[in-house]
Amino acid sequence: CILILSPLTAYAKKCADFKTQKEAQEWYEKRKKSGQTGWKSLDRDKDGQACDCLPGGNGQYCPKK
Repeated sequence: CILILSPLTAYAKKCADFKTQKEAQEWYEKRKKSGQTGWKSLDRDKDGQACDCLPGGNGQYCPKK
């Protein structure tokens, strides 16, 4: 059995997997445009902006701590 490790962005599906909103947005756009799955969970409010609560995001609709 051969184990191949993929970069973080190959399997990230939560905002916690990204450091910035911009990084999450780039991954979100790539997945969405290519027809792959896993991108919807990054846009809870369905405004087209992934992970609004990460640094660089607009900070709206953040989960309460």
